[in-house]
Amino acid sequence: MKAKNKHTLLKGEGANQHTLYGNFKITENGDFTEVLVKKESNLQHEEPNGKFAEHNTLIIDKGNWVMGKQVEYNPFENSISRVWD
Repeated sequence: MKAKNKHTLLKGEGANQHTLYGNFKITENGDFTEVLVKKESNLQHEEPNGKFAEHNTLIIDKGNWVMGKQVEYNPFENSISRVWD
């Protein structure tokens, strides 16, 4: 695990991204990202240049968090595909 103060958790299909700012550690495990938030941190929805986009900053409380990748199942094709922001 590597300490970080800024980490982009997810990039959308357009020109936006979700970036976490604060005191935390990130561990990437395939389809899951583990986030150990050591001190209250901020999740921002922003453009790649850091400019505000769509919604206000979300406060992420101290604790252990897991972020999974969302998928959808198509019963007609018996297939699973990833869902994009």
